[in-house]
Amino acid sequence: MSKFFRVFASGLMVLVMLALAVPALAQFGEAKGGLFGRAVDEQGGSLPGVAVTLAGQGAPQNQTTDARGEFRFLNLSPGTYTVTLALAGFSTVNRENVVVSLGRSTELTETLKLSSVAATVTVTEEAPLLDTRKVQSGAVISQAELTSIPTGRDPWVLLQSVPGVTLDRVNVAGSESGQQSTFASKGAVAGSFTLDGINQTDMSALGASALYYDFDTFQEVQVITGGSDPTIQGAGAHINMITKRGTNEVHGSARINYVSDSFENENFDPTAGRRKIVSVQEYGVEAGGPLWKDNLWLWGAYGRNQIDIAVGAKTPPTSSKTTLENLNGKLNWQALSSNALTIVGQHSNKLVFGRGAGANRPQAATTDQTLPQSTWKVEDSQVATSNLFFSAMYAGQDGFFGLDPEGKGQLFYDGNTGFLGTSPYFLASKRPQRQVKGDISYFLTTGNLGHELKAGFQYLKASEFAQTGSPSNPPANPGDAQKVGAFINTYGEDAAGIFRDRNAAIGTKYYAAFFGDTITMDRLTINAGVRWDRQFGQSFPSVAAGNPSFPDVLPAVVFPGREKDFTWNDWSPRAGITYAFGTNRNTVFKASYARFVDSVGTGLVGLTNPLGSSAGAYYPWNDANGDGIVQVGEVCTTCDLLANYGYNLTNPGDPGVSANAFDPNLKAGKTDEFLVGVDHEIMPGLAAGISYTYRTYKGQTYGLPYDAATGTIVTSADYVQYGTLTPGSSLCDVTIDSGVCPSLPGGGSYSVPVYQLNPALAAELGGVPGGFFYTNQTNYKQIYSGIDLTLTKRLSNRWMARANFTYNINKQKVGANGCSGDPNNGTYYAAPYGFTGFGPGGQNSGTCNDNDYVSTQSAGSGSHYSVFLNSKYVFNVNAMYQLPLNFNFAASLFGRQGYPINFYASTTGPDDGKQRAIVLTNPNDLRYPTLVELDLRLEKVIPITSTAAITVSADAFNMTNKATVLQEQNRIG
Repeated sequence: MSKFFRVFASGLMVLVMLALAVPALAQFGEAKGGLFGRAVDEQGGSLPGVAVTLAGQGAPQNQTTDARGEFRFLNLSPGTYTVTLALAGFSTVNRENVVVSLGRSTELTETLKLSSVAATVTVTEEAPLLDTRKVQSGAVISQAELTSIPTGRDPWVLLQSVPGVTLDRVNVAGSESGQQSTFASKGAVAGSFTLDGINQTDMSALGASALYYDFDTFQEVQVITGGSDPTIQGAGAHINMITKRGTNEVHGSARINYVSDSFENENFDPTAGRRKIVSVQEYGVEAGGPLWKDNLWLWGAYGRNQIDIAVGAKTPPTSSKTTLENLNGKLNWQALSSNALTIVGQHSNKLVFGRGAGANRPQAATTDQTLPQSTWKVEDSQVATSNLFFSAMYAGQDGFFGLDPEGKGQLFYDGNTGFLGTSPYFLASKRPQRQVKGDISYFLTTGNLGHELKAGFQYLKASEFAQTGSPSNPPANPGDAQKVGAFINTYGEDAAGIFRDRNAAIGTKYYAAFFGDTITMDRLTINAGVRWDRQFGQSFPSVAAGNPSFPDVLPAVVFPGREKDFTWNDWSPRAGITYAFGTNRNTVFKASYARFVDSVGTGLVGLTNPLGSSAGAYYPWNDANGDGIVQVGEVCTTCDLLANYGYNLTNPGDPGVSANAFDPNLKAGKTDEFLVGVDHEIMPGLAAGISYTYRTYKGQTYGLPYDAATGTIVTSADYVQYGTLTPGSSLCDVTIDSGVCPSLPGGGSYSVPVYQLNPALAAELGGVPGGFFYTNQTNYKQIYSGIDLTLTKRLSNRWMARANFTYNINKQKVGANGCSGDPNNGTYYAAPYGFTGFGPGGQNSGTCNDNDYVSTQSAGSGSHYSVFLNSKYVFNVNAMYQLPLNFNFAASLFGRQGYPINFYASTTGPDDGKQRAIVLTNPNDLRYPTLVELDLRLEKVIPITSTAAITVSADAFNMTNKATVLQEQNRIG
């Protein structure tokens, strides 16, 4: 028996045992919707034995109401359905326009009237918007909204319209398409991506998607930001996308979208480093229909997007050209009325020429990217009885992430200006994934209580096989060094970086299960369940060549592999309650508690792999001939080491010793969430809501400086103050301001103590160790408190809208030694062309003072490194109105508080020689201006036949013509 079938069989056995023993709360990785209903007589009494027929997206489905008069249809594709209820002696009810949404439960109560003659009553009233079966925060973006609202047309733009979600960039008319955003939701950074139930999160870059998407293939998109759903592991925003499918009606569409720089008004400062559209071209086609009516359907799509951007104020500016291609297919087969088989295939590719283009990068400092990705899925759903449902899925993806430097020479970095001269590295990374998933639902009645018992199981295997390194083209001159970099005024003097390539083979495995019960009793619904996660990873054998110019500094390494350093086992309880008020049950009170846990990524596992990252050593460099290129004889490797990372300083060629180590008791970081709110349906199709969320996050993984040779872990107690950064002090590493710390822009002042490693310990260890000991922060937590206001109007009576406003506070609580080992905000220069923070809140989040706001630095693609996410308020309004003569008018209004400006200065400790980035302002002291963007659309629908039309539209973005500053160079001097 193959390994896959052993895992699959084990998963099915677990499902059966869970279904018979302990039930669960929701479908595992729920990728579709559900319809729940009740048939009653004119006195409100239950009607068992009613024949119920559901018609819509696929073949008609049939059920019979149970003893409580209830029926249910699970695993439905989003769309519009017709429900027919028939019982002898009663009029037949035909309920039309029943909308089923992604990840939501649509609920109906239908009244059948006594009738002595055969009669049919057609009901066109809209189905309720409120979901009383689960507690969840977030949003569902319908097909009508996807089609009609002007956006930058990618999933990250959709996130911007979800309550409380903030992004590190603004995508105006597609200017940021083809690049992924860092996003935050309710205090949590990043999240997950699911397409047709398939995990598309890049497990080698948690929070990123493994691929890019064809926007017009989406049938519906759901974003979950909190609640009691046990299918969700982490606390971030989770994007659940489902593509279109074939139906009994032949349908399709084609599109051409175009914009050029001639459509763009130039409202920017000519010295600013802006992103300017040269042209954006998008076209595609999708079509579907029956191969065998009521049995077999096929759908397919092709899309291409060409995004050409000019970045920076230089003449000529840096160019970034991105091509996105997508090919999608879906086959649905309903051989039996009780069985549904779905086969999905998808292939995408991203080509970028000029990735990383920024205001301080010339063309030679960018890279060219390839990102081919193939995804497939086989899923089967079975209705065993009217009370028993189950489904199983096997899916996989094979992806590649490649970067090739446009500049092939030595890396060059000017510490005075932040100027990066040539491309920093190449990358060749294979990232395959395999996934098995299943769930089972059983409905039963005990007295007056209805039960929905559910259980689910998932197995995910993700791997990364990556080679990363510096360019190593043949030297231009015989004495030029290879795999080195030239760094001007970086560690208090000019330095040469000596590099060894990364060659990592890492695998991670994830097991998860959930079980619980949804208990219904008239107006009351109670959810109670628990989720279990088990995560771990290991490093496989690999080899890396030594530095060709300095093999004694960084020799070759033959790594034999490494077993798992830790295993995370976590139980996450989930509970929710809803109660419906009013005669029509149009007001719902909801409350929930949930625990979420962090995920393991290949990047975390690889921290103790000697080849899990590239290695670097920095030594004094005397550019004797003044050509700006490092020659072998110009580097003083017998001088004191200025900095190092990624290798064992005592024995850099040791194949079994990493510069880093894990706490053997390392645990997953945990978020506890409490949510309470009220939703009210003002009238059919129009609902408003208010909710309050309180979260605490504890146990974040962070790194303490660590010396592998002696096992020394450096804590904050090992540091001493050596000075205070103030305007005019001589501690800043700058030369353009006469070697003194300048004032903040605008003349602002500051006074920040700076620390260095105790001189005695620094002498013993040879400076700050280059490795880190990764453990949990035990005396630190983040607290999120926020209110969401929402309004949703389904498309009817010629208009639709979705609006929200969020106000929140996201702060940190710091106890004794609650920050990282270095009191200087926990920030170091891990490499001279960018710093990495190991303090609270993520990358260089700012100060480590109690009650400070948490602001996390962007880690998304593109030049957004000076963006720190934290807005106390954010709002969004999307709306569309259908005018006479087939004209439609739509608008999108988005706004948020400006992000913090975290100014920092660089300084080098006189005794430990470590350069540090010292944040000078608290995250809420200085902010960019409030950001507001208004986008408009006017379209005209031109009917061709009764079933075909052409739509001509014009979108206008940033109608207020604001030139709001989004980021500045935040290193003073």
